[in-house]
Amino acid sequence: MNKLPHVLTLYFAHLLLLAAGLITSTESAAEKQWWPTKVNVFNPACTDGDINCWTDPRNDASKLELLDYTPLMPNDVRKKHHICVSFPHLKDSYWKGVAYGVISEGRRLKQKITLVEAGGYTNLEWQLNQVEDCIANGAEALVIGPISSHGNARQIDMIRAQGIPVVVIITGINTMVDASSLQSFYNMGHASCEWIVDQHADNKNIIRVVWFPGPPGAGWSTAADQGCRSAVKNTNVKIVDTKWGDTGKGIQLKLVEEVLQTMTSGKETELDYIVGTATTIEGAVGAIRFRELEEKIKLVAFYYTPGMQIFLKRGAVAMAPSDQMITQAQIAIDQALRMLENKPMATGGRPEYNNTGRLVEHVQPPVVIVTPETVHDFDTSTTLAPKNWTPKFSVD
Repeated sequence: MNKLPHVLTLYFAHLLLLAAGLITSTESAAEKQWWPTKVNVFNPACTDGDINCWTDPRNDASKLELLDYTPLMPNDVRKKHHICVSFPHLKDSYWKGVAYGVISEGRRLKQKITLVEAGGYTNLEWQLNQVEDCIANGAEALVIGPISSHGNARQIDMIRAQGIPVVVIITGINTMVDASSLQSFYNMGHASCEWIVDQHADNKNIIRVVWFPGPPGAGWSTAADQGCRSAVKNTNVKIVDTKWGDTGKGIQLKLVEEVLQTMTSGKETELDYIVGTATTIEGAVGAIRFRELEEKIKLVAFYYTPGMQIFLKRGAVAMAPSDQMITQAQIAIDQALRMLENKPMATGGRPEYNNTGRLVEHVQPPVVIVTPETVHDFDTSTTLAPKNWTPKFSVD
């Protein structure tokens, strides 16, 4: 028997997100034009499940083609479709931003969206059950941020075998899919750690970093770990400890406290940087302030949240990159709808990795580096759900 499905139709998603403080703007999605938007196009497309595609020299961030992405307009769409969207959780503001993108774009295009969330990265079985129920209830396409790059793969294979298109968003998967709106977290981890290397290019001293990549086994955290380690290889920046863990606030704060207790004594510390998930850094701000170590330990995240925005403005965080996750979510809905409507890919698609013979679209918005010096110029509409978001949902 399936576990409690946690299925959220748009109406019930509204109630949940309201309770969680997610709903943060009076501006309707239809009133805000986010297009055209710049995207990098992977060539080859990393959609066949082979993780080596991400580190293929042809897909180096500096070599990716930059194009305009223009989505469908409501008048381009023949009918209302049912799209299932599955997230690992809605516990942090990152995934809440992704939810804003999904829901606002579904609303703009007058589609039926069913959103499910599994409650955390340890709840793979819940996510599998939720997706199974969602497809059984008539979903015509699946947009998914998988909990596990391996654990979700077999189910995705089975769904695609039914002729149901699958779009992967935010987190990766080690099997074939039909489209990806997916920033490389290898690039995100690399960008954050490379930024630290660049800050100390003229410094011969060892720069000591403790690294918090996120939940073990998740495709995105594993990729970020690889990217960070690649960036610091053969430099004076050394990762002296790595702490894996779910992105729940309590879990990350506990990990930070363990590190600080081990590597600090009074106002002296063996650390130069704490680098990790946005949840890690949000917890670390208070922890190092309490110990009066703000001038000695710098904080760097490898993705962006409202907390990063606040702390960057205060100068409490040194850097956080944005992968423009709202834009990723909006594109994913457009990609799914194009397949359901038999319409061409917005960027034309590119040959898939390993010469599979397929032409597939894999796009990502460019990474934006944000520091205290640049935060006031950063366009948050691509990344953070606006304040007082109060969409009206209909369920068909």
